[in-house]
Amino acid sequence: MWISSQTFFIKNLEVVFNNVIFAIHKQAIGTRLYFYTGRLFFRKQTNNYMTQTLLQLLKDAEIIFARLGEFEASPESLPEVLELIDHYEPPASWILELPSQIREGTYKTIPIDVMEASVRRIFGYKSGIADISAQNPIQDKSGKFSSLVVVGYNLEGDFGRHYIKGVATVTSPNIQGLELAVPKASSMAVKNAIKQLGGLFGKYLNREEEENIVVVEQVSVQEKIESLPDEIRKVQTLEYLKTFHKLVYSKSISHEVQAVYEQRFRELKGK
Repeated sequence: MWISSQTFFIKNLEVVFNNVIFAIHKQAIGTRLYFYTGRLFFRKQTNNYMTQTLLQLLKDAEIIFARLGEFEASPESLPEVLELIDHYEPPASWILELPSQIREGTYKTIPIDVMEASVRRIFGYKSGIADISAQNPIQDKSGKFSSLVVVGYNLEGDFGRHYIKGVATVTSPNIQGLELAVPKASSMAVKNAIKQLGGLFGKYLNREEEENIVVVEQVSVQEKIESLPDEIRKVQTLEYLKTFHKLVYSKSISHEVQAVYEQRFRELKGK
């Protein structure tokens, strides 16, 4: 059964969320100036810390990058580069072990910022998301909604252009949760695309695929919307931030949230 996500999303959110945003905005007016300087300082310190952490993680793979750098920078060398990448294992410092959402136990993964930074280091700084698409939501017999997110990713630089594609499925007990989780699914699809490059990017970390499904718990729409500004502020790449665009500029989202998105867009674009 095909469902129009826009219809459900606007109908269920518009009245409730506009009231919530009005209340938050009214309360924030009196304290905004007081906390503005502190927020800027905290954000700058956090970004500096994350940058330093990322640089250190990349240094842990410096030997691998140096070996890959020995190849002649030409499209003809790309098959050899990809073959060597497939034979390497990721440095231990890259690997995170997280609880599985779909079965008992844990799975191993690599942070997306490390994966993308490494891709750009190897293939060129023009590498990044080429296109994103999400299928119309489907509702199964139990009432659960799901949608498939597909991301195309370009590796672009001295080795020429190489196009890879990744997918992720997002499931939710309600249509609102599905809409709000699409950016996370887009990020996961990027990771699944890069992972196809081979062992260095975690292709063989788990015997079974663990990162192709985003399971959304039953939470209130208000809680999800209230957390959206914080999620946007935590985004560290411009490509990932763009996955929020459609959601942020839907009719039910306030100008306050859109302002947070635009501010973060300017910050990442200026880096």
